[in-house]
Amino acid sequence: MTRTRLLLLPLLLAACTPTPTPPSATQDDDVPTVARATRPAQPSCALTPAWLSGLGGPGRLMGVNLRAPLRAQVTPSLFDQLLDVREAINGSYWGESGVDLQALHEQAERTARAAFGNLRAADLTARTDAFMNEYVDGVRDGHTYVLDAAGFRAFRDSLSAAPTPAPRLGVRWAAVPGEDGAVLLDAFPEWPAAQAGLTRGDTLLAIGGQALTRQPGDSDAAHAARLNALLGQASAAGQPVTVTYRRVQAGAETTASTTVTPRVLSSAPLPYARTPAPGTVLLRLPTFATTGVAQQVHALIGGAQRAGATHLILDLRGNGGGLLSEAIGVAGALVGDRAGETIETLDGQDVTFAYRGGQVLAGYNCAPTSPVLGVGTPARWTGRLTILVNEGSASASEIVAQLAAQTGATLTGERTSGVGNTVTVIGAISGDRGLSVTIGRANDLRGQPLTPDVTPSPTTPDDLRALAHGRDLPLDAALK
Repeated sequence: MTRTRLLLLPLLLAACTPTPTPPSATQDDDVPTVARATRPAQPSCALTPAWLSGLGGPGRLMGVNLRAPLRAQVTPSLFDQLLDVREAINGSYWGESGVDLQALHEQAERTARAAFGNLRAADLTARTDAFMNEYVDGVRDGHTYVLDAAGFRAFRDSLSAAPTPAPRLGVRWAAVPGEDGAVLLDAFPEWPAAQAGLTRGDTLLAIGGQALTRQPGDSDAAHAARLNALLGQASAAGQPVTVTYRRVQAGAETTASTTVTPRVLSSAPLPYARTPAPGTVLLRLPTFATTGVAQQVHALIGGAQRAGATHLILDLRGNGGGLLSEAIGVAGALVGDRAGETIETLDGQDVTFAYRGGQVLAGYNCAPTSPVLGVGTPARWTGRLTILVNEGSASASEIVAQLAAQTGATLTGERTSGVGNTVTVIGAISGDRGLSVTIGRANDLRGQPLTPDVTPSPTTPDDLRALAHGRDLPLDAALK
């Protein structure tokens, strides 16, 4: 605050003097004050809220979104990063933090100047990255943070609309803790591995003649990195590859080999179903990050009901979220018109999503009237419902689990990730770094806040070693 007062006199003189004195090196790096916006007492929902238009409209809204850069500089400095953070946080942050944001910004500026000198002359380095990390962590919101250049590049690549096509096996896998091999979490129907006979719970022991064994002294992380490299190389060639795997059924282990031919896969995997026990259908949702998820869920539930199923197990383990419209469409098949949420934002331009008779409607004017998703032949599950979740279940998965639990569904598995009540945007700041900011809080259609996570009681660990030896503990608990 002292620095601002000292600047006042030169600025007043400049108004009366035709040739103002240039600011000194210690003055010209003052970061401009950015006013903290306040939320209006009543929502003033615009016809098309600017924040939502910038993210692609309601049909493209996800729990975590990519935002356009604030500005671009030829030679960005620490000054530019500090200003970017002030503008992004003071203009749009709407999370649960109780921190005095203005005081945080001012303290960060003082600390930065003491550590790096003139802020306009401070180049962006690993040292400034560490400082910015500590600064933004001071917001005390786990979803508001800085990404360094490599992390932001990886995030952008993960959301790229046109990823570089590459042949794939069509599986999700995890390293077996403390053991050799990669246990399959998914082998997606009609994709190469499943077509070759592989299924969830199989443990890959070798691929293309390369054993998937641990090296002496390998940590789980190092072992996983080696497996990733070997499986990636085998997939990228796009040629038939021999896979050796272990399968455990009824307590008996067998080792076999099959040939898988990787190929380019055109989309994310859609939901699929199987029957683990008479009268029970297991519906697996790998992701909400593609269109068609809700349509597939309604079709599978309708088919299960016509076949006489009385128990639905919805498997959301490892599902990191995706499109909120698809999530609300899925919830509509489980809880009917109770499916929906309102995204509350700092500017008061709140948006409501609601399921009504096979359609997901978005409310531009605080009332859901505009269709953003339609389901052909909608279904409504009325039997016993169990939801499987784990620590990899996030965002849209947590929303669906919460809405289902409100109407009596049983939750089984582990505590979820903890992002089920927010919307965040990650955008570029100066120096090609990224900044994630919580811009919205989620309420259900009754106006009650959704919770960050869901926690089954009692919890059942999603034990990968048990899975690699024939036991899917959360599924077993659900079947009981």
